[in-house]
Amino acid sequence: MPKPAASKPTARHATPSVSAWLGNPQVLPGESAAQYQASLQGLIEELEAKTVLQVYLAEKIHECLWWVRRYEAQKRATIVAEMARIATSGSRTSVSDREALVIKLLNSGESEDLDTLLTMLKGIHHTPESLQQKAMDRESDSLVQLDQQISLQTKILAGLQASYEGVVNRKLLTERLKLQNSLLRRDLEAINLPHAQVLTAASDIPNDQPPP
Repeated sequence: MPKPAASKPTARHATPSVSAWLGNPQVLPGESAAQYQASLQGLIEELEAKTVLQVYLAEKIHECLWWVRRYEAQKRATIVAEMARIATSGSRTSVSDREALVIKLLNSGESEDLDTLLTMLKGIHHTPESLQQKAMDRESDSLVQLDQQISLQTKILAGLQASYEGVVNRKLLTERLKLQNSLLRRDLEAINLPHAQVLTAASDIPNDQPPP
């Protein structure tokens, strides 16, 4: 008789997100899907989301945070691009090779790139600070629009957090009521205990002897 196959140990998997079940892409071109999923899974574990509703709300919270990150990155990219246009006196319709170089220098943290940038800006009577201020002034409307989007995502985030807390607190309230009911039953049993002891003692007395 053949021996039954030994059962393989089941691997422990992370709680899947709702988007993973539905197969909806959550990242834009140029973004890391692995980074998104790792960040999402970290939030799900932090919130200790277990049910489908909890996981869904956790994912929506993460999506709001991710969009805030996108808008913040877009704000920086907008300012840097305008700084490059000012530094090279380029048009707003295309990015020249020189503008691309300035953008690279602005995004670099290397000391030699900073020296090259300072030399270029000195020729147009600018410092990195003055160049940034002028770029922010020129792009103020775009920055205001991005800040409005960030504010909107923040409001949505606050609503989702309140909903999540409501779901979790509802479960905690149910558990608390169960505990209170259990304690109440125990207290009632403690109150009735002396009467039960008297009945037990009376049953142990022989019929031919009167109770004391």
